[in-house]
Amino acid sequence: MNAKLAVSAVLAAAAVTLASVAAAGPVATKQRVAFDVKILPQGTFVLTPFTAGALKRDLGTVSGNWRSISGREVMRDGQKVTIYNGLWTFTGKRGTLTIRERNELVDIGNDGNFDGQQDEIGIGTWTVVRGTGAYAAIKGSGRSAHEGLGRVWFARYEGVLTVPRG
Repeated sequence: MNAKLAVSAVLAAAAVTLASVAAAGPVATKQRVAFDVKILPQGTFVLTPFTAGALKRDLGTVSGNWRSISGREVMRDGQKVTIYNGLWTFTGKRGTLTIRERNELVDIGNDGNFDGQQDEIGIGTWTVVRGTGAYAAIKGSGRSAHEGLGRVWFARYEGVLTVPRG
């Protein structure tokens, strides 16, 4: 008899615990997003959420320390790769979001838009550093792609942001 009571008590406690956890709900939601950026000449971005959630479409300006950083050159299978680490701050209507990026650029060997500068492409990874407004307490990371056409430069950042529920 005591064994049956003990098992019943354990099962009842487990049911209460599970009900409490379920009632609390998730503490954060994840959203897949993209930042489409025109780094040069304007320094603008558009944030597009791919999944439903707290974050909404946003647009604004982007700034970074990329002009003041120098890259580290390495050779990979005979190709020169320049590695850059930098911070980007996206300032939109809904707040600011700062990310740290590590990207690897390669020269594609031509000047396709005839601006006198060699064109480059790059890929990288990024991580959220801090945010304000709608981006406060957000965490996340993703990958990036760059198209550097000398005086014109585009980038796309895709990833997953974890948005705290509040």
